[in-house]
Amino acid sequence: MIRTQEAAELVKRLGALEAPVLTVYADINPANPDNRGGGWRTRVKNALKEIEPIHERRKHAKSLYEEVLETIAEERPTARTMALFARQDEHGKSHIERIDLNVDLPVVDLRQGRVEARWGEPYVAPLVYALDEYQRAGVIHVDGAKWRFFEIFLGEIRECEEVFEELDEEDWKALREASEFIRSGRLRAEARADLSGSNKDTWKAKLQHWRHKLYKRLAHLAEKAVKALGIDRLVLMGDETETGVLYSTLPRSLREKVVARVSNPEDLNEPNKEDILERVMPALEEAERAGELALLDEIREQPGPKGMCEVLDALQFGRLEVIVLPWGLDAEVWHCPDPADWYSCKEEDARTLCGEAAGKVHLRDRLFRLADNYGTRIELVQGPAEERLRAEFDGVAGLRRW
Repeated sequence: MIRTQEAAELVKRLGALEAPVLTVYADINPANPDNRGGGWRTRVKNALKEIEPIHERRKHAKSLYEEVLETIAEERPTARTMALFARQDEHGKSHIERIDLNVDLPVVDLRQGRVEARWGEPYVAPLVYALDEYQRAGVIHVDGAKWRFFEIFLGEIRECEEVFEELDEEDWKALREASEFIRSGRLRAEARADLSGSNKDTWKAKLQHWRHKLYKRLAHLAEKAVKALGIDRLVLMGDETETGVLYSTLPRSLREKVVARVSNPEDLNEPNKEDILERVMPALEEAERAGELALLDEIREQPGPKGMCEVLDALQFGRLEVIVLPWGLDAEVWHCPDPADWYSCKEEDARTLCGEAAGKVHLRDRLFRLADNYGTRIELVQGPAEERLRAEFDGVAGLRRW
């Protein structure tokens, strides 16, 4: 898994690469039938054959093409997308960075042969977007007296064993007693008995003791981990009653991050991290889609600009907090490089501004830099939100700052 600090270091390394650089994005998903038998490598080779400079050999050195082929020879069966950056200096020394991800990348055009290869300036924007914008999720797995914390990012999962390690044997003994009591059903039964006044003090005293001493402490440790790891969303996993007690104990800052409570995988006494990932990913994806639809609701109610012309103008006047675009962005716009570095959806406007210097460009190639210039966040949406964006907002929408 790429940790927060590692992501920053990776971006720094890639940003320091001096052009010309070979950039390759490829679909290497083993679930894709076209990739069986290493079919993706053949497509990468074919794409690279057309880039003449990488085939040049310097004295006592392999060509960059040969070195890249050696790098992609390694099989990594769980990855879905490969991003590769490579350059070779005048002495034949190569720098190659291969990043394999368990997610798809936005605005990368893999439809034509499922490979995108470029020579020139490093095309790092889609990767940087993924590292910056994909939300990190946390899972608190409550299984009786065993509590575990997991971090999920870019389709990968890591168990954070250090989160609850400061608990001692007495804590775990008390937790075991609490979980047995909660799971037994006595909590619900005795709570009902409260209506007649019987057993009130016994069950209420136990529950209050566990909540204020043990569960509060566990919640505090989880809160520290969430803050340290930069967790955006939280899933509680385990017995319904136990996760319910935990949820009621969490501080408000954590409760607001909880997007789902899910049960344990069936027939698994002790699920491993892959089992847990498979169990919680649908809930996280549902939360992501719901968040995208809620953003479109906010833009509709504001109302914000819609359609390429309105959104581009509002963006370049610094009026947008968020710009919403489809994941598979394939729009072309007119660019006027001099004197204003201005983008327009209309050819006549661009020609009026800079005459013959105006030209058509792919928005996906300029989008991240353009949004960064105006301090605007990009939201690339998929599924129902993408369909709604195209049908209701002419394919692009913006949330105003004011």
